[in-house]
Amino acid sequence: MSESTAFNRVTRTAMPTANLSVDFDRPTGRPIRPLHGMNSGPRNTIVYDARSRFVEAGIPFVRLHDIEYPYGSGEFVDVPCIFKSFDADENDPANYSFAQTDEYIRQCLSVNAGIIYRLGVSIEHAPTKLYTYPPKDYAKWARICEHIIRHYNEGWADGFTWNIAYWEIWNESDAESTKTWAGTQQQFIEFYTVAARHLKACFPHPKIGGCGFTGSHHGNVDRFLAAVGERALPLDFFSFHTYSATPAHPVALWRHFRDTLCKIGHADTEIWLDEWNYMGAWDAINQPLYYPAMKDHRGACYYAAMLCAMQSETDMAGAAYFEAAPVKEFCGIFNVKEMRVSIRNGATLEPTKGFYAFKSFNALYRMGEEVAVNCDNKDIYTLAAKGDCGNGLLVVNQGIEPVDLRLSLAGCGTDLVLQLTDPMRTNEVIRRVLCENSEHVSLFLPAQSFLYAGTDLPDPIPTFDKDCYAGVSVAPPKEWVNDIFE
Repeated sequence: MSESTAFNRVTRTAMPTANLSVDFDRPTGRPIRPLHGMNSGPRNTIVYDARSRFVEAGIPFVRLHDIEYPYGSGEFVDVPCIFKSFDADENDPANYSFAQTDEYIRQCLSVNAGIIYRLGVSIEHAPTKLYTYPPKDYAKWARICEHIIRHYNEGWADGFTWNIAYWEIWNESDAESTKTWAGTQQQFIEFYTVAARHLKACFPHPKIGGCGFTGSHHGNVDRFLAAVGERALPLDFFSFHTYSATPAHPVALWRHFRDTLCKIGHADTEIWLDEWNYMGAWDAINQPLYYPAMKDHRGACYYAAMLCAMQSETDMAGAAYFEAAPVKEFCGIFNVKEMRVSIRNGATLEPTKGFYAFKSFNALYRMGEEVAVNCDNKDIYTLAAKGDCGNGLLVVNQGIEPVDLRLSLAGCGTDLVLQLTDPMRTNEVIRRVLCENSEHVSLFLPAQSFLYAGTDLPDPIPTFDKDCYAGVSVAPPKEWVNDIFE
């Protein structure tokens, strides 16, 4: 035996292994849920156009928070942006400024993304806070929000019938920071009591909830939830945020919140993780290291692992990654390839490795039904699905060592494509496997990589939905309609 052969054999023996088996003829009965939503929509600051990419990755939801921040954020979504003078008559349509937000939501709907509308204000980093203080009249604030909902769902003030289902009250009030809520926790409970009761009385069918809690202040959130139970307050969905380096912490937070909701009589309340990203530390030394990692293989692996864990280890109704807007430092799914400041020929966006974690998950989402996966390596994240359009498997190695992966895939029904994203490759086809050979597939899964193994689904075709313009009083710019979706 040569030295080279002996060395390679020892290396292979020492390498961690993962034996993974799936029978696509035995689904779990659990649907794949819309966990690949985004904060911010496909058209940002006019020149950043990601509509075709949103369609490609099948983004199911857009959460409206910190919209167009920091450029032009004073005109979008927030209650003080739409109703600029709190002392004005809230019943008079002339006192509302909807146009910018109308156009922003229209672009989200054009790619078939649903909306989670955050009622409240964006984060304020400046020393002087303008809008994060508690509203001076809780009941009036609730009535203003009532009119915002009526504008988008019932056509009020030359509005629409867009049937936006999710209305989230405020954002991160538990953070004990004036950046997001400059009042006390008890004030927030009183505020939510007034707002939620009024809005639910006005709108029985849309979901009223919140409150985008940070997940870092259990005591404050637990006191809020205790008040929800004691006062029998509406809470159709509960939303929280977390940033981490592995899925273990978000899953533990979900478990705590699910247990608490059960204790207060809200076992059926939906849970949404509507802000999350790859961030393992917030100190001055380590935090800066995570921003470039969000855009490379490390962030990509985390995104894929999170999507697998949220589906297979929790009952989260949905989730929204923070952030899709290319101008923001937390955007890990796009790079700006070329910059041209015009409407028709704006910035050219290039998908990162992380984008393909969401696209791969969307393939399973399109298939529809989760299939059980057996894997003997607890450090490997997995998710499988089946459906009329095919079968697929997502395998994630977030560790720092490569893994000798052995797949047994029964009941495939179609030939398989294996696409790998790792430090060197981005969604690269590394092998094609005939259906009859799928029960014995072996390969090395590199460190910090993920693999899609499944039916080679065609990309969705962008088709601009002109119906979303029905009833619009101000016609959209022609360039926005025709440049990509002609």
